[in-house]
Amino acid sequence: MNIIEVNIEEHTLRYKKPISTSHGSITERSVILLGLKDKKGTWGYGESSPLKGFSNENISDVEKILAEWGKTKNEQLLTGSLTAKAAVDCAFLDLKAKNTGLPLHKFMNSKSLKEFPVSQLILGENPEELASSALKATEAGYKTLKIKVGTSSEEIDYERLKAVREMVGQEIAIRIDANGGWDTNQAINILGRLIPFAIEFVEEPTRGLDNLATVQKNVTQKIAIDESFQDVENIDQIKDDQIADILIIKPSAIGGIKFASQLIDRAKSLELEVVVTSLLDGAIGVAAAAHLTSAHNLLNPAPGLGTSALLSNDLAESIPIKNGNMVLDESSGLGIKI
Repeated sequence: MNIIEVNIEEHTLRYKKPISTSHGSITERSVILLGLKDKKGTWGYGESSPLKGFSNENISDVEKILAEWGKTKNEQLLTGSLTAKAAVDCAFLDLKAKNTGLPLHKFMNSKSLKEFPVSQLILGENPEELASSALKATEAGYKTLKIKVGTSSEEIDYERLKAVREMVGQEIAIRIDANGGWDTNQAINILGRLIPFAIEFVEEPTRGLDNLATVQKNVTQKIAIDESFQDVENIDQIKDDQIADILIIKPSAIGGIKFASQLIDRAKSLELEVVVTSLLDGAIGVAAAAHLTSAHNLLNPAPGLGTSALLSNDLAESIPIKNGNMVLDESSGLGIKI
């Protein structure tokens, strides 16, 4: 595809409330909006959003790589930055879909759905705040809630989850994400205590592949691998070594939609469940993940894409969520207006 113009803009995303993880508290972050213009005058967009704990890149390195790539179109430059590669990948796919007149998910799979349920990340430091957030989310139509754990004591996490389960009842799915914040024995202990709360699955209960495998073998909940996926040499290892039941795919963090699609196909062949989630990124990154989700029909467990509402500002108007369902625009490409 003949690209005649490249536009690179750095933006700062700010969150309405701090998001506490074992990697630290997130109040704002820098991302890059990449625009590629073809000879027809059509623009395609991608987003690069490096995040501590999920990538080893910083925003200045990414900007330099994208700037050099824009001059040379040398694909080798992108091997040094998966988030830069993801932005380029997305922008090209956005352009290709626009030039066919199809939404990206339909360009990838003609039988894909434009509407599907997503999970909502809810925030609250104490049980009362978290339960209140849970109630608001379920009243808005969300059937799956995600809760960050592992940043405080086991007892506080227990009480927070107890309060949410009591508030929303048994019909709402609750998944938790420790971001590797528990040690192995601690994870096994607290997950044993959480059995009555019917946790859907646990993301990254501890750090390290061997430790994840130990937890997986000693708890009843399903285990999802996320950050530790960076250490996996081959996706077959997850199944062979019984490291996890579920693979979390963040296209923004691993190089983009094309590579994510390859991983998804392999994971399905291994009978691993796959959940696509955002990287707490902006509207373009979330849209890329949403179209990937739809194209591969990864709707159960619900994808973790209900994060745009956490932002006080965004790169563009985000994909609407109605009654807990994300509704993709019928316009071509990503369907995001810049």
